Amino acid sequence: MHICAVTVAYNNFEQLGRLLSSLEHQDETLSGLIIIDNSDDDQCAGNREAFSLHSRRYRFICYHKTQRNIGSAGGFRRGMKIAHEKGFNWVWLLDQDGAVSPGCLTELLRWAEKGDILCPNISDIDAPHVRIPKIYANNYFGGWYPAVWCLTSCQIRAFGTHGALISKKALDMIGYYDDSFFFVGWEDYDYGYRATRVGLTIRYVGTADALHPSSRLSKIPRTFRWFPVLLECVTEPQVRGTHNKKTNSISPFSQAYLESKHLKSWQFGASLVYSSLFALYHKVTQRRGVSLTATLRLFVRCLAHNMRKDWPYSSLEQLCREILKGDV
Repeated sequence: MHICAVTVAYNNFEQLGRLLSSLEHQDETLSGLIIIDNSDDDQCAGNREAFSLHSRRYRFICYHKTQRNIGSAGGFRRGMKIAHEKGFNWVWLLDQDGAVSPGCLTELLRWAEKGDILCPNISDIDAPHVRIPKIYANNYFGGWYPAVWCLTSCQIRAFGTHGALISKKALDMIGYYDDSFFFVGWEDYDYGYRATRVGLTIRYVGTADALHPSSRLSKIPRTFRWFPVLLECVTEPQVRGTHNKKTNSISPFSQAYLESKHLKSWQFGASLVYSSLFALYHKVTQRRGVSLTATLRLFVRCLAHNMRKDWPYSSLEQLCREILKGDV
């Protein structure tokens, strides 16, 4: 069995070095390391040095500097493809700003026969005693919420990227992360949706421990698990044409696209109503620069796609342009 670790670097060689150092205390079957570097040109020297320092133990190594920032979706896609073509049995996806505890990979592999995608327990890297819910189930309205009841091992519906161990079987069946409609964020949930749709098993392994900075997802109130999906709003800066991939401001479009595939039509309709009221509330009471026109246009267009089961756009870029111009 051969396993390849894949990470996407971006402008922080200290975080990258911490991650790579944590890999030195893993199962000996970890025989490959791939780094896809999205960093600015003047930030690459530190990443190369960290890679050189920590890559000597691996039989296969690959450091690839991209010509431009292709996001986490594009970076992981490229790394997964390289590892797959090299014939690795498993690909271990790791976020640059995270780390893994000693023995994490060994614990994941104990469940290799019972899962096609294996996901570890995630704790706050700054407070390891605090568990971060990064594994998800679906509520009545089709929304994802943290599966906090799962302590040892269980099947789940979606996962966060860090620490996810992807089998060759999954790569053979559904390929890699989608960088056509995702840049940073939601690409891992989309992969989970695609995996479960074709009958692959995603399994949470609570005895495998990984570390990651806390995120907004870990702060979602538990009451939200009973509500429809809350779609993100389109802002005025995006409407004025200042949406920029590097700021992840295209996230609302990626999420709406994902939910239009994931939800049933009545669920997406409920989400549209709930999200529209939420957008109106923020527009009126908090003046957050929400564009109600563009937001509703996005929601309605994705609902129409959901009901017709078609998608007329070739990429997220095209969707953004059409939504913001109003030509839908």
